[in-house]
Amino acid sequence: MLADEYPETEMPSHRTPKMIFAAVLASLAALLAIATPALGQANGMALASADSAKPVAAPAGPADSLDADGPKVKMDEHSTVELHVKNEDLANVLQLLGFEAKRNIIVTKNVSAKISADLYSATFYEALDAILHPNGFAYVERGNFIYIYTIEELEKIEATLRKRVAKKITLNYLNAPDAAEFVKGMLSKEGEIKTTAKTDDFAIGAEVPVGKDSFALGAALVVTDYEENIAAIDALLKELDTKPQQVLIESTVLQTKLTENNAFGVDIAILNDLKFTDFSAITAGPRAVADAIVSGGANPATGITPPDNRGVGVGSTPGGTNGRSTFKFGLINSSIGVFVRALDEVTDTTVLANPKILTLNRQPSRLLVGRRVAYLSATTTQTSTTQTVEYLNTGVQLYVRPFVSQTGDIRMEIKPQLSSADLRELSAATGSVTVPDEVTQEVVTNIMVPDGMTVVIGGLFTEATVVGRSQVPFLGDIPLIGAAFQGHNNEVKRDEIIFLVTPSIVSDKTLLVQGEQANGVAERLRAGTRQSLLPFSRTRMTSQLNIEAENDARNGKFDEALWKINRSLSLNPNQEGALRLRDRITSSKESWPSLSMFDGVVGTSVRERMKKITPPAPPPGYKHPWDHAEIPLEPVKETEPDVLPAKGP
Repeated sequence: MLADEYPETEMPSHRTPKMIFAAVLASLAALLAIATPALGQANGMALASADSAKPVAAPAGPADSLDADGPKVKMDEHSTVELHVKNEDLANVLQLLGFEAKRNIIVTKNVSAKISADLYSATFYEALDAILHPNGFAYVERGNFIYIYTIEELEKIEATLRKRVAKKITLNYLNAPDAAEFVKGMLSKEGEIKTTAKTDDFAIGAEVPVGKDSFALGAALVVTDYEENIAAIDALLKELDTKPQQVLIESTVLQTKLTENNAFGVDIAILNDLKFTDFSAITAGPRAVADAIVSGGANPATGITPPDNRGVGVGSTPGGTNGRSTFKFGLINSSIGVFVRALDEVTDTTVLANPKILTLNRQPSRLLVGRRVAYLSATTTQTSTTQTVEYLNTGVQLYVRPFVSQTGDIRMEIKPQLSSADLRELSAATGSVTVPDEVTQEVVTNIMVPDGMTVVIGGLFTEATVVGRSQVPFLGDIPLIGAAFQGHNNEVKRDEIIFLVTPSIVSDKTLLVQGEQANGVAERLRAGTRQSLLPFSRTRMTSQLNIEAENDARNGKFDEALWKINRSLSLNPNQEGALRLRDRITSSKESWPSLSMFDGVVGTSVRERMKKITPPAPPPGYKHPWDHAEIPLEPVKETEPDVLPAKGP
């Protein structure tokens, strides 16, 4: 071949060995390309002769995916895809993308389209979504394979594979019917929800059991649907079924009442041909002398007749000296009696209450600190009359329902009330009936309060001034002298009530701290109360012996501790703590057989099982109390002398 291409007559004489070697290699390459063209296409090689500079292009393949004349698909070392295609068949683009990403992509026969796209720095899945979804195709990844379907094909496959399953969802705080209302819109046409019933109102029967054949372990739902729908329902209910917040509501009620009564008056009685002693049996005394003479002697208790049917009686009562007073003065001289009344009275009442109530969010609560006043209520029919006892709640009452927002504000429906009852008699067909009149100060409102802030929700203030004056006609109008024929009654009433409300959101940690503080306070109060008992009381003596026995046991004085605990039990054998301490000291428990026939019958199987229990080994001679630990004694280290011996030369 070399001789045919370069004949001897035309061979240049100046060729070097390097040129000859290059020509040989070019000839071998040409022969190889002619003999095996398929091999050259597979390797994507461009062959050229030694005298030609233009390369021979190989057919396009996956390795040439960035060739200028074909689709460009490339994935760099960061697993980002760069794709440039124009009116290219979708199957070819997916083949190139799978080759670059080293992914197994399977395309169904119905997936066919022409696409044009330019993608930069996209992930594999982003590139896959970009070229499939706009053209109405979807993919499903199973294991190491990615399957490309049309939407219709995918829906048919999912419909074939989907199966309905059932799952129980247990709720902690949300009731089942409400939870079912929240999620019923997420069910498919074939899905269904079964729930437990709502909890009945709290009621305890007095004579019959209240248990029913119902699900008593908590609220639950049973959802029957496809798995993806059940998963979505379960996730939503986990967000809804959260622990409700608790709100501590502190209410301060301050009520002040001021009543001031002032009175001054003069009453005069004048008799002629009569004696004041004749009127001693009359209830009103000489001040009602005219009424006694007018009544006559028909009733000796209220009237009198002069012996000779002659007598004059004059009385003035504008002063009201028979009424309430803080000072009274009476003077009788001959036939004239003068009576003076003075009243100066001030009543100041202050009521301060500080009720606190802890309630759940969105739950109503009621607090009463006061008295329930009982009264009879009669119901009359054509055949009988029935009387029942009813009650009127009086005192400090608080009705409240809080609503906690996500921002920390608390809306409250609240009604603070301070009331009392005045009993009065009413006449009825069956006789007189006592009924209570309620005297109340209350506020019913709806307010919004930030967490922990105090608000005044009502201040009710009333004041009444009553000025009363009575006098003898004409005589009371005479200057100076008229004061003896006048009476004055003045009254001032002032009533004010203030409600202060402080709501606070309480956490579990806060409740724990408050509970520990309350237990500490109760324990200190109990200890202080016990110390005030007489020294020879049984409770104080046993408590003191138990304390001393426990201290002796801690210090290793077991004999003294056992002697004191036995003394305590001899005074009061029903001390569970003392019995437990004696068991710890002696390392043994004392038990007595039961003499009950019921235990003898029912306890047979128990005794049979007890026989099969192997008793433990006997304890050593010296018994340590329970939880006892030996404390080893450490030798005392010798201290160095203050003066060191002198060192030798």
